[in-house]
Amino acid sequence: MPPPPPGGNDPGSAPGTTGGTLAPGGASIPPAWKRIVARFLDGLILSIVFGSIFAAIVLSGDDDGGLGGFGADASFGKVYLISLMGAAVGFVWDAVCTKQFGGTPMKLAFGMKVVQAGTGAPVEWSHAIIRWAIPGALALLPLANFGGLINLVIVVVSLVFLFTKPLRQAVWDLAAKTVVVDR
Repeated sequence: MPPPPPGGNDPGSAPGTTGGTLAPGGASIPPAWKRIVARFLDGLILSIVFGSIFAAIVLSGDDDGGLGGFGADASFGKVYLISLMGAAVGFVWDAVCTKQFGGTPMKLAFGMKVVQAGTGAPVEWSHAIIRWAIPGALALLPLANFGGLINLVIVVVSLVFLFTKPLRQAVWDLAAKTVVVDR
């Protein structure tokens, strides 16, 4: 009896791997842990960047309301400005980097890129914007608690999908028709 083919018995396995799935275009799908760690590190870096912007806006007031007016008497305008700034930073980090370079900085650092699910071609602006908007645009909802709850549900469902879907597509991947692959 001949030895099993390289890559295990899975017909979708990449040569030299242990049963990994291939995406359209022949690229291999990275393990879920790799995507989770990259997303966590992206979030950590974004938190530091946004925290700096937040501090600059909040601490730049002349009033006596505590923390530059960001307290019990904070104006809706200032709170909304902070939300818009956070969304803008997230948009540049996620959507712009995904369109221009193929992924967020940490996704790229971990050797992954985002491609179109059907063809394996680079993503277009529509794909990048949809991928960002599913979790990112919720920051613009006036009801922060409602947006936070929706975001939590999306993240939990996406984690389940990363471990159960053959192409390890999160909710934003399914909505944008994209897949994350190894470079």
